[in-house]
Amino acid sequence: MTHSLKTVAKEEDNRVAGCGLQVASLPCDFYHHYYHYQSSTQYLWLAEALRVLGRNSEALVAYSNAIFQDHFNQEALSGKAQLETGEKRGRVIPSYDKHPLRDAEFCVSTGQMPDATTKLHDKAVAGCLAGSYAQVLSLIPPDTTHSNSRFLLGKCWFHLQRYGKAADNFIEAIRISHMHHDQYHHHASTQHFLRGSAFFYGGKIDLAIVDFTKALDLNRHNQEARQARARAYKAKGNLQLAREDDPAIA
Repeated sequence: MTHSLKTVAKEEDNRVAGCGLQVASLPCDFYHHYYHYQSSTQYLWLAEALRVLGRNSEALVAYSNAIFQDHFNQEALSGKAQLETGEKRGRVIPSYDKHPLRDAEFCVSTGQMPDATTKLHDKAVAGCLAGSYAQVLSLIPPDTTHSNSRFLLGKCWFHLQRYGKAADNFIEAIRISHMHHDQYHHHASTQHFLRGSAFFYGGKIDLAIVDFTKALDLNRHNQEARQARARAYKAKGNLQLAREDDPAIA
């Protein structure tokens, strides 16, 4: 059973907060976590394909990227450790499940309506789960620019033991998904800054600091969030932290 996207986003929020404060996830958080888990999944499968191909140095980079996207990706952590110690093993099919298989699940989480591309992808997912890999390869255009569909093509080639073609599709899926990554970071950063401002002016300073900090984690160049956090620290009486964010704080 896959994790609920809302559940894993909430768990991550609590880890980021680190102070016991219960901060509700924003809609943008589902996008943010979705892309991190998507990338972690894609890099993990790429690492496994590269490992079978004997391209171990590239596989190590892919494992590291999977871990960077989700520090709690135990399969990537284990695979990287095994490769570094020279442990031999056969083909491994990843079971990492934080990234939803079906696009419709993500659409529901974010209040979107599934479109034609989503419906085609989810139909193809059903075929992949049934082991009808050739059917999926005929259903999805080989030059699709839909990241999850390109990733699904890679998985089908992987199951068919065509690891070179699998790796090529995983690499392209990662490239497509990363094209959108920065804009989601900036969008989420802005949303956390806005909610933090609402908390600040509502007198909820601790919650404001959590949101401003997350805004900066998402986009360290968000100067509005940095200055706002400085004001929040000042309101808490912590001038040292306030001046680290904004030296102009008196």
